[in-house]
Amino acid sequence: MREKLPESGLSGMARASLWLLLAGCAALSGCASKPGPVDTAATIAGDQQGTASLLQQARRALDAGEFGNAAAQLQPLGERNLSARERIDFLLLSAELYLMLQEPDLSAPYLTELNDLLPQASSAQEIQASLLKARWYEATGQYLAAARERDFQAPLLSGDAAKTNHERIWQNLMLMPEAELLEWAERSPDTQFGHWLQLAAVARNSRLTLDEQVAAVSQWQQQHNRHPAALSLPGGLAMLQEIANERPQQVALLLPLSGPLEKTGRAIRDGFMAAYYESLNKGFPVPRVRIYDNQQLADVNAAYAQAQFDGAEWLIGPVNKLQVQALQQRDSLPLPTLALNYGDRTDNESSPANLYQYGLAAEDEAVQIAEKAWADGKRRALVLVPQGDWGERIYNAFREHWLALGGDISEQRYYPNRQDYNPDVRALLNVDESQRRYQAVRRLLRQSTEFEPRRRQDADWIFMVALPQQARQIKPTLAFNFAADLPVYATSHLYTGEPNSARDRDLNGIQFCDMPWLLQSGSLQETVEKAIPGGQGSYARLYAMGVDAFRLLPRLKQLEVLPHSQVFGSTGALMLNAERRIVRRTECTVFENGRPVRIANR
Repeated sequence: MREKLPESGLSGMARASLWLLLAGCAALSGCASKPGPVDTAATIAGDQQGTASLLQQARRALDAGEFGNAAAQLQPLGERNLSARERIDFLLLSAELYLMLQEPDLSAPYLTELNDLLPQASSAQEIQASLLKARWYEATGQYLAAARERDFQAPLLSGDAAKTNHERIWQNLMLMPEAELLEWAERSPDTQFGHWLQLAAVARNSRLTLDEQVAAVSQWQQQHNRHPAALSLPGGLAMLQEIANERPQQVALLLPLSGPLEKTGRAIRDGFMAAYYESLNKGFPVPRVRIYDNQQLADVNAAYAQAQFDGAEWLIGPVNKLQVQALQQRDSLPLPTLALNYGDRTDNESSPANLYQYGLAAEDEAVQIAEKAWADGKRRALVLVPQGDWGERIYNAFREHWLALGGDISEQRYYPNRQDYNPDVRALLNVDESQRRYQAVRRLLRQSTEFEPRRRQDADWIFMVALPQQARQIKPTLAFNFAADLPVYATSHLYTGEPNSARDRDLNGIQFCDMPWLLQSGSLQETVEKAIPGGQGSYARLYAMGVDAFRLLPRLKQLEVLPHSQVFGSTGALMLNAERRIVRRTECTVFENGRPVRIANR
């Protein structure tokens, strides 16, 4: 059964927002002027004749991105006595306007009214309404509903519209967690949409090797050979066999295996080799791997020279950020290179075409948290991050993306590393200001008055960056300062990676996003955990990075050729941006009873 939008009437808020667009309309070229008073009896026929023209003008304005102009054409139509199909066109255009303005809440009333009028709609109007509803689901983070709505309309589309819809179904499914895909696939096993979910679950399975994924996709195609996705494999799945055939035969792994970064280098190496031996033990082809300690080589040039002499086709590494930045500044590199860190972004310089960068950037998490909070309906943030360059980098990434989404930052505060975080929390929440206002009133009245301190009311969530020990103190301090009801979203740095309900109970309610390696069990994780005395500990994320470095290398071509394609690895969903940097999206979780629980499983 297809979902319905929440029931609500056409709100005055939506109509009022059209007038907000009209307020700035005069500044737009070609913007229609507001009509003056007319003799209604004399112009009924003219009004009816002008309706079609206004609808056409609104359509052209939307297509051109002239939103103020579109609003100007739509505003008088909202007050006219329109025929059913004219009313439907008006509602379609109005809903689309607000979706293009990234205001899905204002689109909802128009789409709700459309539901009631659909029996009187033409076939074309019904298709358009359904696709707009899918866009509304996408804008509000309801990806399953969006994919199902698009699948429902797919047989009625043709040409470019059909191709676009096909890929959008896939993109929506790729934004869902694997466990949720499997759960819904089991609920509708023998339907076309259920088969979409089954294929998506194969693509989302971070535990499959490249060869296992090739085999699973091939088996799915044979079983469902008439399915639209079998006839046109989405998201780069059609390239998997070619990628497997063309993977490099020998690679050089350049890591710091001595010196100050020794533990980092060894964790990445062990994760890389764990993935290597997993494939080898399953009988799948693997490249020959030579490992070099860059502390034992004069510089990166010496590493390239030795790797080339030994027959390497690719270099994986280095880890050191300064070395990666030095590679960025070169015109070309002797070997295609997957660096295991990110250099600083530069505005005027382009890096070599054969340099790819992959790391565990905290900035990616900040962007994802901003998107998660926005999708959850949050709009006004308080920000609490540690002092120093690291905290500033994360905050700047968050701030840029949050403001671009349309959010506000009520206040931001950098806190020092200290034993007592109460002063910083009280200042962020303006509790001290509340106390000062009370004292001023008491002096003015010269008598005791009842008083209960309050926190500020101009924010609806908190973005926090903190290490485990800091977070365990800050969260209770927020509650102590009357913010227990204020949702807290954080980066993964507050979680050690090892479940400890006794120590992490104070983190209950905090939402954060972390890598699948730490949130789901699998044979490879268990193998690595057993092989390491004392377990992975605080280096678990680096082991996962090593696993993904092995699995990612042959898939870089897929990510580069197909901009929307993703590799679902142990560190998250991996995509390649225009700068050939790997961007990660991780699994969203919440602390319950001192343990992280994936939100999709709640």
